[in-house]
Amino acid sequence: MTSIDQNLKGYFYEDGYIRTSSREFDLANLDDKYIHLTNDAIQKQADDFGKFENFNKMSYQDFQKYLNQNYMTLKIDVMKHIIPQIRKLIADTMKAVCFKIDPNRLQNQFEILGYDFMLDEDFRLYLIEVNTNPCLETDSPLLSRIIPEL
Repeated sequence: MTSIDQNLKGYFYEDGYIRTSSREFDLANLDDKYIHLTNDAIQKQADDFGKFENFNKMSYQDFQKYLNQNYMTLKIDVMKHIIPQIRKLIADTMKAVCFKIDPNRLQNQFEILGYDFMLDEDFRLYLIEVNTNPCLETDSPLLSRIIPEL
């Protein structure tokens, strides 16, 4: 996002990644943080970190392969069905706070925002949070590719 001469403009980086957990999802075990919290600070502590995906991260392309193998009849296309939901939610958040961003009307401002989403069992997307100054660590092969391109 940039604010130049009080003109706010948002940009969308097309690539991204899915964070996964080290343990298989189970509603019967709500106390196991390794099942329900996918942030790196938690997952890196799990003895089975990376069990399912390298560094518990999955590219959009790998997620598409997973969907094709496990939900073939639903014909979900990440780029056609999920990314547009992401783009809409991001646009909605920008519209919701556009008058709060750059309140001092600085001449030039730049910010990278990190958006965290969640998909439910029906593949509906929910916004969890928006982070200013998101982590830009390149601690996995996937992030080593994505972050420098960003």
